[in-house]
Amino acid sequence: MCATTMGVHAEEPVSPEARKMVQYVGPEVTKLNVEGRFGWQMFRMDGVMDDASTGFRGEFFNLRLDARLYKGLSFSWRQRLNRLTERTFWDATDWMMLNYAPNKDWLISAGKQVVAIGGYEYDRAPIDMYNSNSEYWNHIGCYQLGASVAYNFSKDDRLTFQLCNTPFRAQTGNNSYGLSLMWNGSHGMWETIWSVNAFQCTEGRWMNYIALGNKFNFIPQRMWMELDFVNRASTQQTFLFEDCSVIAEMSGKPHSTVRLFGKYTYDVNNTGTDADLYVMSGTEMHGVSGGIEYEPFKKLPEVLRLFGSCGYSWGVNSNPNGVMQDGQIRLNVGAKIHLDLLKGLRWAINKDKISLW
Repeated sequence: MCATTMGVHAEEPVSPEARKMVQYVGPEVTKLNVEGRFGWQMFRMDGVMDDASTGFRGEFFNLRLDARLYKGLSFSWRQRLNRLTERTFWDATDWMMLNYAPNKDWLISAGKQVVAIGGYEYDRAPIDMYNSNSEYWNHIGCYQLGASVAYNFSKDDRLTFQLCNTPFRAQTGNNSYGLSLMWNGSHGMWETIWSVNAFQCTEGRWMNYIALGNKFNFIPQRMWMELDFVNRASTQQTFLFEDCSVIAEMSGKPHSTVRLFGKYTYDVNNTGTDADLYVMSGTEMHGVSGGIEYEPFKKLPEVLRLFGSCGYSWGVNSNPNGVMQDGQIRLNVGAKIHLDLLKGLRWAINKDKISLW
């Protein structure tokens, strides 16, 4: 926060009257960081190397800035700096929104934001995923322009209502919308991200979601499981189980710097309709994967993360642009770097010393 003293020279003592004239100006930047990920990956299909998808590559380079503009009013922005798009600057913007919190229980947001769909796989940042994700996750357009209102109806529960552009905007155009109601809860060892959603898709139809994300903390900070169920349905379609995804991931930390994980995904669509543009009718895909994350700087765990993962998928994918394929092996190793520029600047100014090990 910046302060200016009006009408008083720096070498003169500041009187109480002058002190009252001190005005604080903004905005106050509360977060400024950059993060990137690079490494080597391999894709093989039925024993044949996919040369186009294999090799060294940089996958993400993000900039995030948060600021306080006034009492209760804040701004948040995250930009994908390496994402190329044929449309607009906004397609490479994950979010850019104003947030207004009139009190501790209400939050009103407007701008580009995350579409309020439940599930823990969906909720995780793309930079933290390692090419072992459900077919549904690989296609969902999760960042859209809109507005939302959130209310904390208890200290452990929050409801969010959102009106935004549909995730199918690339197929339907801008004049199509989505409605979402999401519940975030935390009750002992059980945490939730549940939602019901209605999205305009093609030819005036609506796609309805029930997304149930559950997290079970068996041993706090040491062992947990994330279990998601996402059901998708349109008009003239049975609502449950014909078009859905199941995602289960188990994580364990034998040491504070190491996470081991194993994951299973299942995507199926037996509806016989063309309403779902992400997991298309005729698809039934399974995926299994596992991996390790290692953060060598114990006191600064977010600065550097080394990772390795391996996955295998099998089944039928009727989407011609599908990501998961039958007999596909995926290997991914690399590093993620996260730099807090404000914290680094404070260290440089104050000459703080810190042991990283």
